[in-house]
Amino acid sequence: MRYLPMSQIRKDMILGQELYDGKGNMLLPKYTKLTDDHISYIVFQGINGLYIDDSFSKNVEIREVLQPEVRKEALRLIRNLFLRASEGEVLTEPEEDELRLKVESVVTEVLENQDIMYNLLELKTYDDYTYCHSTNVAVVSGVLGAKCCLNRDQLKHLVMAGFLHDIGKVYVDAEIINAPRRLTEQERAKVMDHPRMGYEFLREHYNFPEEVNRCVYEHHEWYNGGGYPCRKKNKDLLFLSRILKVADVYDAMTSNRSYHAAYLPAEVAEYIMARSGMEFDPEVVDVASKEIALYPVGCEVELSSGAHALVVRNHRGYGMRPTIKMLDTGEIIDLSDNRKSWNLTIMRLLM
Repeated sequence: MRYLPMSQIRKDMILGQELYDGKGNMLLPKYTKLTDDHISYIVFQGINGLYIDDSFSKNVEIREVLQPEVRKEALRLIRNLFLRASEGEVLTEPEEDELRLKVESVVTEVLENQDIMYNLLELKTYDDYTYCHSTNVAVVSGVLGAKCCLNRDQLKHLVMAGFLHDIGKVYVDAEIINAPRRLTEQERAKVMDHPRMGYEFLREHYNFPEEVNRCVYEHHEWYNGGGYPCRKKNKDLLFLSRILKVADVYDAMTSNRSYHAAYLPAEVAEYIMARSGMEFDPEVVDVASKEIALYPVGCEVELSSGAHALVVRNHRGYGMRPTIKMLDTGEIIDLSDNRKSWNLTIMRLLM
């Protein structure tokens, strides 16, 4: 299975991964033979690329932290919660119980798959960004939290906060949230108030642990005190909030938004590492550098030799040196083995 941008998708290619929208509805099942109508519809949905099955990549396995069915149900639940909140309503008791059970499922999968790096390019639609983003932040937070040695209860609080961290945005006009321009000072103040509004909404209407509510309040604070809304810093911030901050920024920057195109994973990793000790907790940055793949499996890269290759495996602690399969010869090269590939580097991810 390999990832191809939509500009390279052609009729009769075989879809390698189920395609869902942000509501949790399946757009196309795995192994669908694509038609021109399928391709037009996917482009209309704002999806940048697809995972395709072909003979060259048939042995490339992309292992996911979260099973597609769990992700689909999480998307459905989060969408329901946000829509209820926007209408001034809350989840029923059975629905709230279902959300807690889904958090438990996510934590279980994260703990059972700790050998898997976060290694997937999420296929996000424009219109359902909020729900996809909330789900991805929950998963990335869980992955980082597990490697930071949080206990199970702490992981549940962190994953729940990941799902809920942007709930306060339902009180901000969508035209402001999605404005493809520089915001006015008044508009910016409204956006910057969403952590407080989310915190107060959750405290008033739900009985989530205070750690969950605080994470929602603190997810835009900076490690050095330069964030908002309270300019807290360092140890005044929950460690869970500092993890959530990294996960939130990573997914937001690797997503297409009305005001910026998606950055490449390696570019975002560089940004996060450069701001370690300033915007981000250095301990969390160190973990993220080992657990988030800079060059996701199934993606094409350009090498220093000018040749192109497919990433087939990542190695924890060697994010810049995955195992690759040369497109021209099919040769498999482990870039982490310096004895064989010391003079070969990856120049860029091709998307």
